[in-house]
Amino acid sequence: MKKTVIAMVALALAGCGDEVRYDETGRTSPEQCEPTAGGEEGTPDELSELMAEVIAPRICERVLGSFVGLPGEETHDGAEGGRDPSVGRWWIRRCEAQVVDGRLNVSFGGPGWTWLDRESMGFRVRQYLRMDAGASFTASLHIGYDARTRVASVWLRPQPGVRATVEPTGLVQAEATGVFSSMLGGLLNLAGESASDRARAQAAEEGSQRLAGQLQTGFTVTYELDTEQLDFMLGQLPRGVTPQRPWSAIGSTWLVNERSGVWPGGIDVLGPVPADAGQITLEAELEEGQGMLIRRVCADAMHSWLDAAWAGHNPPSLNGAVIATLTTPHAPQTVQLTAMECPALLVVTTTDGARTPALARYRVTSQTAREAAPPAVAAPAPPNGAARAVRIQIRSIVIHPQNTAGEAWDLMGGEPDPYVVVTSVREGREVHRTPTLDDVREARFDQWIPTAVPASALPLRVVVYDEDVAGDEVIGAAQIDASVLDGGETDLTLDLRSRGENGGQTGVLRIRVQPQR
Repeated sequence: MKKTVIAMVALALAGCGDEVRYDETGRTSPEQCEPTAGGEEGTPDELSELMAEVIAPRICERVLGSFVGLPGEETHDGAEGGRDPSVGRWWIRRCEAQVVDGRLNVSFGGPGWTWLDRESMGFRVRQYLRMDAGASFTASLHIGYDARTRVASVWLRPQPGVRATVEPTGLVQAEATGVFSSMLGGLLNLAGESASDRARAQAAEEGSQRLAGQLQTGFTVTYELDTEQLDFMLGQLPRGVTPQRPWSAIGSTWLVNERSGVWPGGIDVLGPVPADAGQITLEAELEEGQGMLIRRVCADAMHSWLDAAWAGHNPPSLNGAVIATLTTPHAPQTVQLTAMECPALLVVTTTDGARTPALARYRVTSQTAREAAPPAVAAPAPPNGAARAVRIQIRSIVIHPQNTAGEAWDLMGGEPDPYVVVTSVREGREVHRTPTLDDVREARFDQWIPTAVPASALPLRVVVYDEDVAGDEVIGAAQIDASVLDGGETDLTLDLRSRGENGGQTGVLRIRVQPQR
C-alpha cells in the first residue's frame, strides 16, 4: 500500500502540479494542463481514473477482516477527530470494489457492536447494540502533496447518494424512567408493540442515517514521507494535514494509535499486528475507569470466537494471554513483546467486577521504529509578557434543574451527585479531580489544582460528572484556554455545555486564575 501511495505522489508531481482547480462538477478539462516537449501531461481526471484502477483490486484485501472503530456521541471535526474514542467496532466481512466509468464503486459490510445510550418518550436504552451494517457508494479519487510538510494526501470523494443500512441483531431493551413511561409501556404491549420494539426500529433508522452521513463526508489517506507513516480517517482533511492521534508523534511509524471506551461486559478489538513485525512495544494508559485488561490472540482464533458468538452459541473463553493490566489512571505502561507467528489482535475488556466504563489509549510500535525516534521537541516558550504557568481554583458549579432533554438528572427524580475532572487536552492527562458532593445542583468546591499548570499543558478541559451506580454520566464540559496567561488574577464564569443529540448549556462553572510570571 505504501508503494502504491508513493507511486500516486509521483504521478501527481508529473501532472498539473499543486494548484488544481475543479469546476462545479468536480472535474477539470485537459486545457488546464500545458503540453510539454515530451507530450501532453496527465489531467487530474486521468490521474483520478488511474488511481481508481490501481486501488480497486487492492482495497478489499486491505479492509477485509479489519475492525473499524465506531465513534460515540461526542466527536470532533477535522484532524482532531483522530483523538476521539471508539465505543464499538465494525467487523468488515464483505467487500466488493470495481471501476465504473472511471469512478470507484465500493460496497462493504459485516457485523459489529456499539454502545447505545439514548432516551426517548420516557424510555431509556443503555446497552451494547449488536448489529449488521452495510454501505455502498461511488467515489472519485484525488491527490495532493504539500512540499512544506512533506505529506501526500489522497482524497476519496463519494458522489451524492451514499447508501447505508444498520440492522440490530440482538435484543434492544428499553426501560421506563418514570411512572408515566411505565404506563405507556403497558399500553404499547396491549397494542402488540413494546417500547423495546420501537427502540429497535429507531436504532436501525438512526444508525443507517448516521452511517450514511459519515460516509458521505468522504475519506482522507495521508502519507508522511519523513516517517513513512500511513494514516486514514473519515472526512476531507486539508492538504498537508494529518490526523491527530491519542499518542503524539515520535518521529517514526506506529502500527496502532487509538483511544477507546469499554463498558462492563463489552470488548474492544485493536489491530491486527502483522506476524512479521518483529519486536514490538505496546504503550497503554488508563484514562478513566476502574481498570482494563489487554489480551493478545491470533486473529483466526478471534474470528472463530466471534462467529460462534454471532451464531448464538456459547463460545469458550478466549485463550489469549493477558499482556497488560491497567488499574491506575494516568499511569502509562510499556510492554515489550515478540510478534506472534500469526497476525495478532489486542482484545480489551474491563477488569473483573468493574461497574463503570473505562477509557484508555494505546500505541503499538516496532522496536526498530522506537530506536529511530528523534528526541522530543520542547514546547515553545510563551510570548513576552505572558505568564509561564497559572494557578487555578475550582470554586463552584451551578447545574440547571433539568438536563437538555427536559428531564431530571437522577432516574428517581433526585438531584445530581456532581464531581469535577480537569485534564490537559495537549498532554492527555488528568491534572485534578474533586470529591463527589451528594444531591446538589449548587456545589462549592473551593479547591486549588495542587500545582501551577504550565503553559505547555493548556488548554484544559473541565468535565462535570454525575456519579451514579449504573455508570457516571457527563453533565457538561468547559474549556480553559491559554488566554488566562495574558491577564492578572481574576474570577471567571464559564458555560457548562453537553454534546450529542440534545446538546446545550447545562450550567455554569466558576473558577479563579492566578497567572505565574
